[in-house]
Amino acid sequence: MPNYTSKMLSIKLNNFLHRIDCKATMIELATQHCCSLKRIRRSKNWLLMGSQSQLVEISDKLRQEKALWIAEAIDKALPKPTFSLTLIMKSNPAMTVNRLMAETGCTLIEARGAIDTAEGFI
Repeated sequence: MPNYTSKMLSIKLNNFLHRIDCKATMIELATQHCCSLKRIRRSKNWLLMGSQSQLVEISDKLRQEKALWIAEAIDKALPKPTFSLTLIMKSNPAMTVNRLMAETGCTLIEARGAIDTAEGFI
């Protein structure tokens, strides 16, 4: 498992009560993972707060329980991992542009630049 920092993150869950089956189950899950789930003032929106590693664990558990909309909200709020496209290309020189884009989520321009740098053109 990747190393995550302990920075606290907040994820807004819009229309929370109308989109889940049991509020108590969700609060219990958050509590088990040392997170908090609280209502935002008097609105129908709730806030899930916890560290990045705790939220990743909750997201994995929610995927197993088919609560995908909450897992996707968590995934969108998590910081994206950083990596070197050039190092990826140097370690796997046979990788195509399309595969590099699919595996890393980079753009076509970024992928082509990484290939050129790895092959020594830049």
